[in-house]
Amino acid sequence: MAPLATKVQRAVAAVPFLFITAWAWREMDLDRVVVMQQPYVDSGIIAWEGLDKVSILDHFHNVDFFDQIWRGTMATFSASSFGYDKVAWWQVFSFLIDLGPVYAIWILESRRAGSAWTPVFIPTLFTFAAQLLGIGPVAPVFYFLSFAFGPTASDLARTSARGRKIGHQESGLLLPIILTFHTCEVFAMFLAPDLATRHYWTWAWQLTPVWIGVSNFLLSRLASPLLPKSGVLTSPKSVLVVLGLISAGTWAYTLSSAPFSLSTIFIPVAGTQTEYVAHVRKVFQTDHLGAFVSSFLWLTYSFLDLSVAGLLSTTSLFLNFALLPVVGAAAGPGAAFTLGWYLRERALSSAKN
Repeated sequence: MAPLATKVQRAVAAVPFLFITAWAWREMDLDRVVVMQQPYVDSGIIAWEGLDKVSILDHFHNVDFFDQIWRGTMATFSASSFGYDKVAWWQVFSFLIDLGPVYAIWILESRRAGSAWTPVFIPTLFTFAAQLLGIGPVAPVFYFLSFAFGPTASDLARTSARGRKIGHQESGLLLPIILTFHTCEVFAMFLAPDLATRHYWTWAWQLTPVWIGVSNFLLSRLASPLLPKSGVLTSPKSVLVVLGLISAGTWAYTLSSAPFSLSTIFIPVAGTQTEYVAHVRKVFQTDHLGAFVSSFLWLTYSFLDLSVAGLLSTTSLFLNFALLPVVGAAAGPGAAFTLGWYLRERALSSAKN
């Protein structure tokens, strides 16, 4: 592992991640959200002109902390999931679908031998924190710790090929787990024909990162002897291909069908928003930007790290930098992020020792 001086240098270099966290936290202004959603919490009813009233479910998780803290969140999500903010429906649906690849990559990174007992080793802690605080402020902290204190490309290059790669036993069940606990729930949140069903699945989705992390940890160990050591269906690449295609399909649907410009859907309006719907829209747009700006910054740092370690040529480095914005524009940020991670993995696998 890198010496302490190197870790300090990398931490200093990674300070831009913390700037993203500070920006996202300020712009999201979650204290304002709590105040704005309080009337819904007090009444127990989500109501909007032109929509049926929906009673907020009580004791959904039967854990008082969760049931109380996410009671108001149900009202906050309803602007997008119920569709009374039509702009937010498109943005949040795309955003949550794109989180599938992010969850997968964080978990896959944690299963690399060189990641043991580093901050990357506990991704579920960060994804759970993201459910409470927003992934926009949390993801940059995860990437900061990952880059500063995780294994460097040079560290990984010196390990065995097995130590660098993520085994099929580590990813064999990850795809059905994410599809079950995340992707299907998001589709139900936004596409179910009645609002009560959308409300139910919005509640269910709040603990999704925990169920993904716990299920993958337990089931991958129980099923490890039964999983093949190779095979297309259980490879990490297949996990990302499927989730990336779902993200790309959602992006294509947005491009072809949304009645709003991409800037209207995804770019938050500057300044304080005093109305509930406008502020909630800004919160999710900021959350989205914070998550993926930091994700692509992490890829940038990773590519540069690979170049310094001699695992990525200058030509390949610039090709990667040129390719990802094109893929991002054509297929969306979730698909582009999966491609970037694949390119990183391919470079790591090229190390000879």
